[in-house]
Amino acid sequence: MESDKDVLSKADALLRRHTAPGSETGAYPVLTDLIDHPDGAAADEIVRDVHARVMAAIELHLAGDLEKRLAEKLAPQIQSAVATALEELRKDLAATIADALAAALERPPVK
Repeated sequence: MESDKDVLSKADALLRRHTAPGSETGAYPVLTDLIDHPDGAAADEIVRDVHARVMAAIELHLAGDLEKRLAEKLAPQIQSAVATALEELRKDLAATIADALAAALERPPVK
């Protein structure tokens, strides 16, 4: 097994090989130093891809969190609205039945 010193010397050699002249990061290469993009199109594509992936991950996380919060906040309000609607329907149904019964009693019996 390689010693820590061997691993570090190999890492240093790798960094020296890939150090871009005039790099803003000094002696350490970054992803943009290692990508050949004469017209910038490749970098733009990478930026779009990374942006799309990050946004998808955020949206997935937020969608679950939003659904949970909506359920917590809206469930009591929905239950109250349904209970109120049912009570109003019961009153309307009772009034409709009473009106129908009154109308039926006012008509003479059919022989």
